[in-house]
Amino acid sequence: MKMCLAGLLVALWLGPAWAAPDFQKEVDRYTRDLQTHPKAWQSLRGRSQAYLGLARPQLALADLNAALKLHPHHAQMLAERSQVHSKLGEHQLALADISESIRLEPKNPAHYVQRGYVYNDLRKHKLAVEDESTALRLEPMQALAYAARSVAYSELQDFGKALSDANRAIELKPNLPTAYYVRGHCHILNGDYGLAEKDLDKAISLQPDNAYLWVERGYLFEKMERFPEARTGYSKAIELDPARSLTYTSRGGVLLRLESWQEALDDYTRAIEMTPRESRAWMGRGFAYNGLKHFDKAIADFTQAISLDPGLAEPYYGRGLVYHSAQQLEPALTDLSKAIELNPEYLFAFMARASVNEDLKQPEKALSDYSTALKISPRYAQAYLDRAFCHLGMGHQEQALVDMRMALDLAPNPRFKESVLRALREAQE
Repeated sequence: MKMCLAGLLVALWLGPAWAAPDFQKEVDRYTRDLQTHPKAWQSLRGRSQAYLGLARPQLALADLNAALKLHPHHAQMLAERSQVHSKLGEHQLALADISESIRLEPKNPAHYVQRGYVYNDLRKHKLAVEDESTALRLEPMQALAYAARSVAYSELQDFGKALSDANRAIELKPNLPTAYYVRGHCHILNGDYGLAEKDLDKAISLQPDNAYLWVERGYLFEKMERFPEARTGYSKAIELDPARSLTYTSRGGVLLRLESWQEALDDYTRAIEMTPRESRAWMGRGFAYNGLKHFDKAIADFTQAISLDPGLAEPYYGRGLVYHSAQQLEPALTDLSKAIELNPEYLFAFMARASVNEDLKQPEKALSDYSTALKISPRYAQAYLDRAFCHLGMGHQEQALVDMRMALDLAPNPRFKESVLRALREAQE
């Protein structure tokens, strides 16, 4: 998913003050207090909340670190630091802090609610279900617990339970934005985009200055391939919360789809500056450099992504594409084969390797890769068309015509359909 759920919890727990205009005054007031009483942990804690309101999580984290040195067993401050770590994408640190809060206060339902959100961010959804269920046993009327459990059930593909929990959250708190968010998220995963749009519109009407809701709106429009609107959603989120690196990464992906290479490059560079160990940002910038035909820089970025996460198939796929664009066919073949080794269902890696094999004058291998791609995705029109051209190159006219007719039947849009019709006419001449 595209958003940090525990980060959303920060926004919700700040409550109405999230939109208040006096955060800088609060920072100034606590700073004056600390000049007089430098060990006043309450002032450090208060200033950290004001920094969050100003979208300056690194400064909030520094204050909480200082406060916890003075008061190391304060369960609520540990929970607050967990929220800030989540906002910064540091999910393991967030988990450590909120787990310590639970150890110190094992009967506090709010801590289990928060850890459930962190587990969702870590994609440990079964553990999230367990924690939210514990919170609900301790306090059955926790709308946020139902909301987080709904997300976990959605990710586990249990949409009946997910919708039931989302509806229960709305029943308990009909003006809680996150309740509509989670139901919308469930609808997105279930492919019910119209219902998802209605729920996100409702959430945003309740809390228009919540950046996380705009992130999810961008994600929805991205799934719907309404890329200009997706860009608008992510841009609004960045305007509201410029300190969140993952939003730049998300908008960068939309800009790649729009072939706005330089703008995508700028977004990914910003994300890398903020979170240099985020492999997705390096991959995205690699694709942007490839679009700009800066092949050496693209290869360097994909290589960095591989060093950060060597078990991930995507950076090998991306680097393979760049090698192919640069006409370095053998390294391209090696990287694409590695991507397939890491993910044997990687449709686009098979498609890309087939194209490289064609350029290497190995049409039989190319044909095999196209056929494997069609086993993975039997209704993928582009694979039928590309395999048809491969058949034509091998002199297999009848097989080519069969594949072209299949591509025509599955054509996803009028432009593609016209390309197939043109190819059919030429193949029959």
